[in-house]
Amino acid sequence: MKKVVCGCAGALLAISVCMGTAEPMACKAEGNIGAKSTESVGIKAQNPQDQVASGRYLNIGSVSKMYTVAAVMQLVDQGKVDLDAPVVDYISDFKLADERYQKITVRMLMNHTSGLMGSVYGEIFLLGDASSDYHDSFLSILQKEGLKYGPGKCNCYCNDGFTLLEILVERVSGMAFTDYLEENICKPLSLEKTGTPWNMDAEDHVSIYVNGDVEMAPERGSAIGAGGIISTANDVSSFGAAFFRGNQALLSEKAKKEMAKNYQVGCLESFGLGWDEVTKKDYEKAGVTVLSKGGDTFFQHASLVVAPEEKISVSVLSSGGDSSLNEEMALELLDIALLEQGVSVEHPAKEQPELSEAVPEKYLSYEGVYANAYGTVSITFPNQQYMQIVSLTYDTVFEQQYMYSKDGNFVEMSGDVASGKAIPVRPVNMVAIEEKNGQVYLMDQLGGYSLYKASENKVSDQVQKAWEQRDGISYYYVSGSASDETYAIENHCATLHTSEAARGYVNGRVMLDENQAGYQRIMPGTASRDLSNVRMEKVNGKEYLCMDEYNYRYISEECIPVLTEDITEVELKTKEASWYKLGGAKNMTLRLELPEKAAVYVYDQYGNIRYSSHMIQYGNEVPLPENGSIVFIGETGGQVNVRIIK
Repeated sequence: MKKVVCGCAGALLAISVCMGTAEPMACKAEGNIGAKSTESVGIKAQNPQDQVASGRYLNIGSVSKMYTVAAVMQLVDQGKVDLDAPVVDYISDFKLADERYQKITVRMLMNHTSGLMGSVYGEIFLLGDASSDYHDSFLSILQKEGLKYGPGKCNCYCNDGFTLLEILVERVSGMAFTDYLEENICKPLSLEKTGTPWNMDAEDHVSIYVNGDVEMAPERGSAIGAGGIISTANDVSSFGAAFFRGNQALLSEKAKKEMAKNYQVGCLESFGLGWDEVTKKDYEKAGVTVLSKGGDTFFQHASLVVAPEEKISVSVLSSGGDSSLNEEMALELLDIALLEQGVSVEHPAKEQPELSEAVPEKYLSYEGVYANAYGTVSITFPNQQYMQIVSLTYDTVFEQQYMYSKDGNFVEMSGDVASGKAIPVRPVNMVAIEEKNGQVYLMDQLGGYSLYKASENKVSDQVQKAWEQRDGISYYYVSGSASDETYAIENHCATLHTSEAARGYVNGRVMLDENQAGYQRIMPGTASRDLSNVRMEKVNGKEYLCMDEYNYRYISEECIPVLTEDITEVELKTKEASWYKLGGAKNMTLRLELPEKAAVYVYDQYGNIRYSSHMIQYGNEVPLPENGSIVFIGETGGQVNVRIIK
């Protein structure tokens, strides 16, 4: 095995390629069965020898789903689980508010056709901590939820289905999922650096970074089956080798074949059982089957690419970046490995679109308001010269211009089209407008659903006014524990947006009444991936925004007091974080005394983290940003002592 370590600011990258031998064999040094590791590369900004050469591990995010599916398929091989049996046969206390849940099968959880709302996000990742709370409360949270479409109707990526599979493995095997993983996945493959927060030392876990190079406590997954497994690039590529033809270390050939089927239903993605893709056109033309799975946590990312017939497995893990970039690198390495076997894969360059100076007349009738789960936009065709997309109720304000191309697509332009000086953005980004079954959609350049043309949502003036009064108001996350990573990402704040041009809509949801908002249309694929309705409630005169499907609860900024010099103690309360505005805190410093199981975050006026008690090697004196905010998180009975120093 060749190892190369070098510097690269702000990121860590680990790569491993496993190539099968003519006869399956165990390579104990690399922990592979039927494969040998040919390359491992690690890149890290600071102390690369400590971070990579020592084999420290990273989160592999949704690549974890493949381990979960492998566990279930082992039980299928043993005759203990039927893929087409209802999930309730194995998890009797699995219930939803929609009675159709009883029709959800085990297979539907694996191929993303269950219709579940998406992801329970609250406490899904913790900083430097492990807790069973997420696992133990998961089924009770689901009991409040409905379905976004009927079971089996279409594919729509869903994390919660794999947390259910994690629980199914536990119920059928009688083992904790971590124990099952260790005994039945890791030991047969000699994976010595693969596990979960329950059996892997946090000190060996690669840190996460904010603000470029500020080190924080490691990210620890709570939804193990959906995205909480920890590993190294070598171990992940060794796991991928278990899917090579002829390798039955984990699964029968029948089980692997079932996993590699194309379960595409009503959407673009060619999902397998667990696999994100089981068909890739360029490779199919070369006679090569490629299976791929990507994974992203909030800070770390992974890609696993397997060519089972050619016996090649490639994994790329990173802290920073994203899984799509990791997959691009993995496929480049796959191409090199295939070439060594005499297989050349061609990736033809895309032809540059030929632009037209006018938009065809037929598109003018498609002007109007469009929506998805995140916001609304207006689509118009000024002077029939180009298509203009302007945000209405998104968190970010944007305007985009697209010129029509003679192949029937719209090409995003940089600059003002009307001036005659606009050019296509690089790389080229194209969209299309299509009408399907009487509904108009904006499709992305891969053919996936992006936006739907919104129909009028007729609401009373009273309902409209209630939401308009909340327009632009920000709400701050309060329901997480001190180690909940939500406070470290943009989800710590939610802002409501309305627009006169999109009456009846708030962000991407339709107003249902004065205090509830939901969804008008669910699109197949990733555009409707994770959904949560919005519910407003008042408690003791304070307004809260609740996203029950996410298990998120936020308090209105209008109910947050200013942190003044006379405040010297902050009483903590479980699941009720204490937020303060900093006001004119220029040139002020805060001295803190924190109890156990407590945390503090300081943000600037733009919501960027300036300080967190989860930052490594930071002291207890914090410069306060002007017009920022601060949150104290902990458990009932705890108290933070604070002192403002000028």
